[in-house]
Amino acid sequence: MDKHPEFSYSWYFNFYDERNDLTAFMRIGNKPNKDNKDMFFFIVEKDCINGMRSAVAYEENARTRCSGLEFVPNDDGSWHITYQGPMADYRDQSKISMVGMDIVWTPVNKEMDYKQCVTAEGAALSSKVASEHFEQFGKAKGTLKINDRCYTIEATGERDRSEGVREWGSPKMWYWLNSVYDGEIGFDVTKLCTEMGDVDAGYFGTEKCNDPLVKHEIDTQYTDGIPSSFTIRSQGKSGRAYEVKGEVIRHAALPMAPGMMLVETISRTVYNGRTGYGIAEFLVRM
Repeated sequence: MDKHPEFSYSWYFNFYDERNDLTAFMRIGNKPNKDNKDMFFFIVEKDCINGMRSAVAYEENARTRCSGLEFVPNDDGSWHITYQGPMADYRDQSKISMVGMDIVWTPVNKEMDYKQCVTAEGAALSSKVASEHFEQFGKAKGTLKINDRCYTIEATGERDRSEGVREWGSPKMWYWLNSVYDGEIGFDVTKLCTEMGDVDAGYFGTEKCNDPLVKHEIDTQYTDGIPSSFTIRSQGKSGRAYEVKGEVIRHAALPMAPGMMLVETISRTVYNGRTGYGIAEFLVRM
């Protein structure tokens, strides 16, 4: 394990349920050299956002469990995701809801190692964000209860795992964009902007194979400082070109390091005539 104080192990999941028009995204991050573990978990409904953020002492044998949120890997590659506890209204922290979630998240494509996308130079540029980075899309099924609102979840989403130094304030900006189409095709696009240059990575994947992405052009339109739409043009390692157009449906802005804001948006995207949904995340300087 790296002795850097910001060395981190983290796990992240999101899912979007089109029938219920509901999104959830959650992360558990561990910084053992700082004796710290933290989490966030947000649920975005059509007219309400509820969330929970917490930080506790690091536990060597409980890296995927924090403040009521737990990620348990199964032998078949799926994950059992549960949460029991309170959440506060995003706009009025005095309004508290009790939440219970029981979800099985099943992967579709093979886990994608970002080392397949970047050169040694790119790996060095991204070393302060996460030197080991893995992505995968999948399907989520289960139940979610928010006070007296009960949902049967059938959703698609993205899973992220990273290991390495994580300094939120080190990049100028990053884009992390993903979407899933009918549970059959998924993509993840990452563009990390540093003082020394940009690092592009990601994949377009199916159950059979992943095409590592090595170059992106991202055009973003903003409304009142928040991303409202975007166009992605990506180049695969295979030589294939991909174009995706997206529009933001909803968003939540989360303060991170001093002077940095993580804007989590729920987006509708179109690729090759197919409509998909996912998270489009923007880390920006305030």
